[in-house]
Amino acid sequence: MRITLVTSTLGGGGAERVVATMANHWAAKDWQVTILTTFSGDPASNYPLHPRVAHLEPGSPPFSSERIDPAESTPLLDLINSCSEPERAVLIPQGTRILKLRRAILATRPDVVISYMDFNNNCVLAATRDLGLPVIVSEHCDPNHNSIGEGWNRLRRRLYPDARCVAVLTEESLRFFSSVPGIRGRVIPNPLTPSVFSSSDEMPRPKNDKTLMAMGRLSIEKGFDLLLSAFSVLAPKRPDWTLEILGEGPLRGHLESRIQRLGLSGRVRMPGFTLRPFDRLRHSDLFALSSLCEGFPNALLEAMACGLAVVSFDCPSGPRHIIRNGVDGMLVPPRDDRALAAALDRLMGDEGERKRLGSRGPEVAQRFGVEKVMGLWEEVISDCAM
Repeated sequence: MRITLVTSTLGGGGAERVVATMANHWAAKDWQVTILTTFSGDPASNYPLHPRVAHLEPGSPPFSSERIDPAESTPLLDLINSCSEPERAVLIPQGTRILKLRRAILATRPDVVISYMDFNNNCVLAATRDLGLPVIVSEHCDPNHNSIGEGWNRLRRRLYPDARCVAVLTEESLRFFSSVPGIRGRVIPNPLTPSVFSSSDEMPRPKNDKTLMAMGRLSIEKGFDLLLSAFSVLAPKRPDWTLEILGEGPLRGHLESRIQRLGLSGRVRMPGFTLRPFDRLRHSDLFALSSLCEGFPNALLEAMACGLAVVSFDCPSGPRHIIRNGVDGMLVPPRDDRALAAALDRLMGDEGERKRLGSRGPEVAQRFGVEKVMGLWEEVISDCAM
């Protein structure tokens, strides 16, 4: 099987980790796997790739060095001419990128193309028009709560019916597309990262320091402002607890300033992005997910697989599909920092309850293990390649 995966970048992020996991799984089965990253200047993958996985950029030679033949432009020009003004406004600036992507996809001679994320999906479907290639597009955010703008949203409604399948993470996301005629959708959750079960020689934390762990891109949708507010209430009464937030992103400066304003200096660590969050998770005591919205959070899967008790906002989708409330974690009302603080306080003060919840967490490996989830993907690929 020759399969081409198209994503914006292989930098740090949940969708990027999923792309690497999928590519490595299929390369280990002797499939010919190519990853095309469409973000110009994308560095080497932040996640280890199997030696058989090829990583190419459509904007790099040889794809960028050849003149575009006018005949290559015809399908894209026909699409642009059929579009509304809002669609044209977002599509025309991407014209050269789309044509280079078309050339790169053809060069990989795929049996199936899989694209990731909404903006990228639109570009891939535009690039593959009239090629007769089976294209599967994968949504990694909840489209009910992730606005992509009028032009891109109209394009999505126009182009997604051209895909052989639209893979979404939850039933809520599938319902979003139910009003679009011609879309063939399937729910496929994210797979648990296999390397979560490997370990390194990292030294454990001091025994007198208890750690509340959080993890994710330092951006608005992750709700770390609310987590800091909740922890500021708990810090005076829980002097032996420290909050650690793993990740990097545009809000680092804002969050560091907020830590200062809340008087949490020395009580909150922000060590940045790490390829191996699992070592730190295993040496922690409790995990919090404060996201305002989620697709299917890898961070939550990984924390539970490491045996941590978890507390999460009950986002409109995502965490509720992973946490069995009261069995292997706790769900609290979304965006309610007081409820988050109360749940965290309860577990901080009850080691037995933390251990009880944490002992059931690793069962996510049975529910969302890579073999099970990749089996779902292979069923879809088999159907689409027929």
